[in-house]
Amino acid sequence: MKLYPILSALSPHDVVEAPPREGLASQLEMIHRLVSTRVAVVDRIAVVAHDVQTGLLKTLVSSSHDDGRPLHHEVALADVPTLSAMARQRGTRVIHDIARDFQSSSHSTWLKLHHYQSSVTTPIYQGNELAGFLFYDAKQLHAFTDADVEELVEFTDLIAHLFLTQRRLARGIVSAIQVAVDMARSRDFETGQHLERIAYYSRIMARALAQSHGLSDEYIEYLELFSPLHDIGKVGIPDHILLKPGRLDAEEYEIMKRHVPMGESIIRRISQDLGLVGSLQEQVMRNIVATHHERGDGSGYPRGLTMDQIPLEGRIVAVADVYDALSNRRAYKDSWNDDAVCTELRAEAAKGLLDKTCVEALLAATDERASIKLRFADARVADDYA
Repeated sequence: MKLYPILSALSPHDVVEAPPREGLASQLEMIHRLVSTRVAVVDRIAVVAHDVQTGLLKTLVSSSHDDGRPLHHEVALADVPTLSAMARQRGTRVIHDIARDFQSSSHSTWLKLHHYQSSVTTPIYQGNELAGFLFYDAKQLHAFTDADVEELVEFTDLIAHLFLTQRRLARGIVSAIQVAVDMARSRDFETGQHLERIAYYSRIMARALAQSHGLSDEYIEYLELFSPLHDIGKVGIPDHILLKPGRLDAEEYEIMKRHVPMGESIIRRISQDLGLVGSLQEQVMRNIVATHHERGDGSGYPRGLTMDQIPLEGRIVAVADVYDALSNRRAYKDSWNDDAVCTELRAEAAKGLLDKTCVEALLAATDERASIKLRFADARVADDYA
């Protein structure tokens, strides 16, 4: 299947360099203003997502009357017995005295630090799958009456609907693209394990850089979700080049480089068809696809951007992609040991090719990297661990 003759490249101006625009977060803030007209005691509303694959609860979006938002918090659902019980029972929990009724945890400690004293919590389900939790928090004791809890039900339904719609849309984008890729290629040009590793390496870096770069949890979630689409344009590269068991010659390499504008065209068409133009999802997807092969000294492709011109998501996925490529076998090379990979990444950062802060953020997470490499090892490597 040859797509490259009909897919046009985007111009350099199509790389989105503006700060990410919030999606669900802005909707939640609008709903919070409406909630306040009906249940005035609500000082904070928060949505926490549940990752079925890892069992983690991850803060996603929140709206509060002050600036104190907990960001980038992760905890295993199994480590929070009260929420685990709620997930099983599918009921709403009302806490009238957080200091008295909550056991010590990072989340409850944050709530107490910011003077929240009452809470209403409801699990959110997509079919039979736990998608997350919705929290209403108040800064006074015994804030929520039975009438308040009833009043919040319709808002809970609305917020849950918006959250699940965003979740289905984002996952649908990934699933649809991957189906197209699987149909268009005779065999994998990237293993599923490679794509999983890229996603989790990217998340490690984004979380580490969140405070210094002002990243929202929603942005981090989309970065993790869409980073596996970085090379989606390879669907349009001829098999004799894409699947060549060795290094490409100069002419073949020039053809291979076309996968970036092809990928941008795919993302542009998807964004137009799904009404995502100008959204946070589109921005993250497009910047990942468009800039993960750029290098800080201007030697990358397709636009020859320098470091300050490359969006953060492109710099993050570039580091994840290089780290994974060196760490694993390829048709033209054996895998490198971790010390050699770390040395090479630092050398590339010193030359200004890769973002040093991204490199150090990934390399500092020694245990997390090792866990990801083991959990999502390619088949032959996994056999080595058996």
